[in-house]
Amino acid sequence: MLGRWLKLAVVLAAVGTAGCAGFGRTLEAPHIALANLQVQESKGMETVFLVQLRVTNPNEVDLNVRGVDCQIDINDQAFAYGISDAQVRIPAMGSETIPITVYSSVLDIMRGLIGLPQRSDLKYHLKGKVRLDGSGWTPATLPFDSRGSLSLKDIAAGRKSPL
Repeated sequence: MLGRWLKLAVVLAAVGTAGCAGFGRTLEAPHIALANLQVQESKGMETVFLVQLRVTNPNEVDLNVRGVDCQIDINDQAFAYGISDAQVRIPAMGSETIPITVYSSVLDIMRGLIGLPQRSDLKYHLKGKVRLDGSGWTPATLPFDSRGSLSLKDIAAGRKSPL
C-alpha cells in the first residue's frame, strides 16, 4: 500500500514539475544603451558618476524592475561598476531610463582614456543584470550585454550626444 502511494507521489511530482515549466514565460533580455553620464563627485582615488541607462523592453509583458547592476568598460578597459535599487516599471514594447550610481578609480579612468587623442570615437561596453520583482513565473534576473560608440568630434563640438 505504501509503495503505491510513493509511486503516485513521484508521478504527481514529475507531472507537476513539467506542468509548471509550461506555465513559465521566457523573456528576452532588455536592450540597454548609455543615455547619459555625469560626474557626481571626485575625491581621492575615486570618482562617482551618475549614469542613465535607456532600458528597452522587447517583451510582450511589462517588466517590473527592482534594480540593476552594471559594469562599464571604455575602450576595452574596465571603467566603472555600480548597482541600483531603482524600482521602475518598463511597459511591454516600451522603454524607460534607469539611474545608476557607478564608481571608478582614477587608475581605471586613466586606462580607459589611454590613446584618446588618436581616436575618433569612444567605445563603451555595458554588461550586467536587470533584477526583476520575482513572481515565481518569470526569471529573477535578465542579463544584458551591449556595445556602442560615441563620436569624440560631436562631444567636443557640443552636439547632441548620449553623454
